[in-house]
Amino acid sequence: GSAFKILGTERMVVDRRRCLVVAVLLASADAVRPAVATRPPAVRTAAPVMIMDQLKKIADDGALAVKQAAAEKVVGERVAAKLAAAQAKYDIPQKYTNLMQSFFTSYMTEIYLADRDLDEYEQILSTLMKKVLETAQEPHTFQPFHEAIRAPFDYYKMGCDFANGMVDADRSLVLGAEQIEKMQQQIAAGDNVVLFANHQSEADPQIFSVLLDPKVPGFAEETIFVAGDRVTTDLLAMPFSMGRNLLCIFSKKHVDNPPELKSTKQRHNRMVMKTMQQLMTDGGKCIWVAPSGGRDRPSDDGKYEVAPFDSKSIEMFRLMSAKADRPTHFYPLSMFTYPICPPPTTVGGEIGEQRTVKYYPAALHFGEEVDVSRFSEGCVTDNFPAGCDASSSRDELREALAKHVHSIVSSNYQDLAAKLDMP
Repeated sequence: GSAFKILGTERMVVDRRRCLVVAVLLASADAVRPAVATRPPAVRTAAPVMIMDQLKKIADDGALAVKQAAAEKVVGERVAAKLAAAQAKYDIPQKYTNLMQSFFTSYMTEIYLADRDLDEYEQILSTLMKKVLETAQEPHTFQPFHEAIRAPFDYYKMGCDFANGMVDADRSLVLGAEQIEKMQQQIAAGDNVVLFANHQSEADPQIFSVLLDPKVPGFAEETIFVAGDRVTTDLLAMPFSMGRNLLCIFSKKHVDNPPELKSTKQRHNRMVMKTMQQLMTDGGKCIWVAPSGGRDRPSDDGKYEVAPFDSKSIEMFRLMSAKADRPTHFYPLSMFTYPICPPPTTVGGEIGEQRTVKYYPAALHFGEEVDVSRFSEGCVTDNFPAGCDASSSRDELREALAKHVHSIVSSNYQDLAAKLDMP
């Protein structure tokens, strides 16, 4: 049986402790209830339902904390043993050993707490660990356009299987499914589709697939993601990235660092743009891009908001579509994924960030197609291009388009968050 089944021995302890927690809490409730001398002991008012509900919640929370602590201890020891054995065979940087220890322990603890199949997910975790170690020995070089590696090893399936363990599918949502049907028809006709999306989790491409593969097979699998350099250079992220179709670009937040590589990164980005132009000219492509250039972060009150969209990024796609000689359709996409694998609180930290995971529902909302032509008729100079609208400059319309798309994504995201957000 699974090595993690030793966790089963903790269940009896948890049950006993749950009874103990309830007993202590109820006893405490009696202790703090003021005595009334004039009332006979036999006349005792039942505790209000609300108080009992609160006590039950406290007891359940206490039992969960005990269960989680027990799971983390046993899982952590098992993961440490696996990593120690791997360290003897592979030269793993110590930083990544620590990251893998915390990440994999977090993952398997959530698998246990969610009552998922421990045998199945221990095998998936072992496979991922092996691939991380292999890429640590020989990192994969990503070309400007990376096509998903499906053989001899299927990295796409591995990434989806891993993410599936963290997604509460029964409570997850996919709204705007009718828009996907339109996109599929447009792609089949040779048109292109661009998804302007917010971005919350490093696992967004995999969660995208977990939610869509059962409903619209092939759609997520064929989607091309515009990816920053972090997911192609981080050792833990690399095996997941190898299973996706990626346009690998240096985001504006990282292109200047370090300064001595700025020109090299800019040259690489120009090659990516050239490659993307050819893909759109070929037609029949679906491209996912986060115009914010990075992941959403929580505001001061802890709530996540859709990060502002870069108008130049959206304008670039509009211009490239105009040169493709094929129709391109633009759709807003809202993604609620942060609880499953939240981003670090700071932006632009070093490669190799700390990761935690949580079993939680995710959600997608596909909005209606955006008519970008309404925002593309401003004049660069007097009457150029011919027939342009002299009342609006090109810059003003570019900003207006970005704000328009952002407002749709943000509004739809808030609706998703209202349904699923963490308490």
